[in-house]
Amino acid sequence: MIGPADSNATPPAAPQPMRELVVLTHGIASTRFFLAPLAARLRSAGFTTRLTGYPSLWWSNETFGKRLAALLRRVAPSYDRVHLVVHSMGGIVARCALREELPPNFGRVVQIAPPNRGSHMATRLAVECGHPAWDNFIVRPHRFIAPTLVELVDAPDSFVNRLGPAPAGIDVGVIAASNDRVLYPEQTLLEGAADHCTVNGWHTGVLWTKETAELTARFLRTGRFGEGGQLSAVRDRLTPMAEA
Repeated sequence: MIGPADSNATPPAAPQPMRELVVLTHGIASTRFFLAPLAARLRSAGFTTRLTGYPSLWWSNETFGKRLAALLRRVAPSYDRVHLVVHSMGGIVARCALREELPPNFGRVVQIAPPNRGSHMATRLAVECGHPAWDNFIVRPHRFIAPTLVELVDAPDSFVNRLGPAPAGIDVGVIAASNDRVLYPEQTLLEGAADHCTVNGWHTGVLWTKETAELTARFLRTGRFGEGGQLSAVRDRLTPMAEA
């Protein structure tokens, strides 16, 4: 029987919520502040966020990936899990980071409008086509100003197309933009990704929609964009590109 003293016993402490950090980074010729609205929505969903930037036009995606992995290792000890949410070329930086040493509590990755199979626009701006005016006044200046752009061309042997599939054991989710003029929808596909979905909007504008934030938060928690951890209904709508 429970005596009088037992009735005053201190109830067990409620479990503490998991401390989850989301590191967000941007794409080429952009800034981390473009991700501020998405970060604010993720904070409202219970995540801690950190915006990080890099000089995206110069050096290489591999260099930025090493730096991003080093940042993850530095911040990880203060949290239970650390996730990545990345936009455009930031998705390629993230894939490079996944090839480096990661903290043991690394969580999931959400790529938003990533050129996983290159970008036709990058090819147009960075590969000479034989037209003297275009090559002299558009292509050559872009190749000089933005060496990282060359890594994003959609040629079968380009840097981005040699990166390989998503690493085993890491959930990567891909969100494509329905009206993207920078990428064809199939250029966002990543072999080995856990899920793929499409959000209405343009290449950068999808960052600022409530739908993108809700899908991102759901994937970080469950590893799926669908309700209840189910695969997204649009996951298989896109026809994979033929492998080179």
